[in-house]
Order: sequence, then structure tokens, then C-alpha cells
Amino acid sequence: MAPARSSTAPLKYVVGIDIAKDTFVACFGRIDTRQYLSFGKETTFANTPAGFAALLVWTAKQQVAAAPQWFVVEATGVYYEELAYFLADNAHLLSVLLPNKVKHFAQSTEQKSKTDQLDARLLCRLGLERALPAWQPPTPALRQLRALSRERQSLTQQVARLKTQRHAYQHSYQPDARTLERLAARIQLLDQQLKAVDQDLAALLEAEPELARKLAHLTSVPGIGLTTAIVVVAETNGFVLMENERQLASYAGLDCGAAAKWPLGGGHAHLPPWQCTLAYRPLPTSSKQPPLQPAANGFLRPTTGAPAQRQARRHCRHA
Repeated sequence: MAPARSSTAPLKYVVGIDIAKDTFVACFGRIDTRQYLSFGKETTFANTPAGFAALLVWTAKQQVAAAPQWFVVEATGVYYEELAYFLADNAHLLSVLLPNKVKHFAQSTEQKSKTDQLDARLLCRLGLERALPAWQPPTPALRQLRALSRERQSLTQQVARLKTQRHAYQHSYQPDARTLERLAARIQLLDQQLKAVDQDLAALLEAEPELARKLAHLTSVPGIGLTTAIVVVAETNGFVLMENERQLASYAGLDCGAAAKWPLGGGHAHLPPWQCTLAYRPLPTSSKQPPLQPAANGFLRPTTGAPAQRQARRHCRHA
């Protein structure tokens, strides 16, 4: 069903898309020069290349006059990625929104129910009412960096769980020796895989000087280690998703509080309420690390006072 037509020309069209593993629901809407919003009936498509092509045919039939057209989709796991790359490859304007941004917008409306159709209409309304940033696909190097970063985090968590399990079993009553051997073998295998991931990261950074430059800027900020820098660069698409330094600082794990403490020379430094501290996670000393090393393989001591805040913001802006 096409959206209701009006005598005024449309300012823009928006297609809100609520996506799932196998299907996605699309809602077509428009806003005219009187700021009047109109929506069509929601339609379901298959989350496949054939469904993507059908979506473009369907949206073309909804348009009544020439106007910019945007697609708005929520970043739901990885299910949106194929559609997003399809639309980007076909030169369509697209915004990919984080779930918390959509949630906050939904709270500002009177919508209380939640269905796929209503979520698609909500995304359509958000795109009509707001000026959203265009999604930029990550480069192949950034996609590889993100994959390696996530693999490394997963392996690190698995190693920690197995070591905890082995420690608890070792201190139980009469532990079985073969069970301990199997636990040790699994830990050894994961350690080898961690070393392989670190080698791949080192090779990637050596082949991509721009990535190395961004990481060098981040690790020069007090409190940010190499592992944290890699995660931030990978997950923010090389800072493309960040609009200002405050967003970047928040995403990196900065926690502003009135009683922040850092270990300085055996004691604790009480920082001002506006001063932020970062949980720094160093790379394991047993694994081969990428060539860009932090100043110390442990806590990096922050500089207290306003100069530290200005330095962190300056590096975030130029990273």
C-alpha cells in the first residue's frame, strides 16, 4: 500500500527496516514541506539477495515525486550487514543506528507496544524527524582488525575460564590426573591460538600504516593500552562512528567519578570529579605483541590535573 499522497512535495523518503535472521520488515514513509509525516503499510522481505532486490523495486513504486531516500536500520547483531553492504554498493543513502539510540528515541514517543512492524515504523519515523549520519562501510583492513580483535577477546575469556576451572579442580579432593591433563592441553591450545592471532595483528598493522598511526595516537594517551586501542579503532570503524571526543572517551571505557583511584608509587591518587580513569588491559607477556607497544606493560600512570584532560581530548580529536 502506497503512503497517502498530499498536494505538497516530499522533502525526503525514509525506509525503516527491522531486521532479523531470515526476514526483515520495511516501512516506507515521507515528510512533506508542511512537516506532515505519512507512512505506508509495512512489508516483509526475505533477508537474502533476492529480498534485497525486491526491496528496491518496492520502494521505487512508493515514490510519488523526486526526493532523497534514506534507509534506516538498527544494528542487530550481524544480521543487518549483508543488507547494509548491498545498499551501499548500490549507492543508496543508509544510516545504521545503535540499539541504545533507537531505544532512547522510542522512550520519547507514546509507543508502548513492540512488534516487528511497529519497530520498522519507529525507525522510519526516526529517520524522518532526525538528520542522521550516513553509514560508511569499513575498509577490508578494518573488518579484518575487528575480526581479529573479537577473536582475541573470545580466546582470552576462554583461557581465563579454563584456568579458573583447573585451579578449582586442582584443589578439590583427589582430582583426576587425566582430567587435569586435558584441561592443560586445552589451555595450551588456546595459548597457541592467541599467539597466532597476535602474529596476524602484527602483520596487519605492518601492512596498514594508517591503522598503525591511529593506534599510535591512542596509546600515547595516558591510561590507554594497545589492546584497548585496537578494540576501540576496530569497533568504531576507525572513529567514523564517533562525532566528538566525549563519545570516544565514553566508548573506550572512561568512567568519570568523584572517587577515582589510581595506583601511583604504592599509594592512591584521588582525582577530581571531572577526571576520568580507564581500565587498561595489557597484552599477555607470553604472546607475541604487535610492533606498537605501550609505554609499559601494565598500568600507565595518568597525569593529574587539567593538562591530562586537554591532552586526552587533543589526541582523540587527531586520532
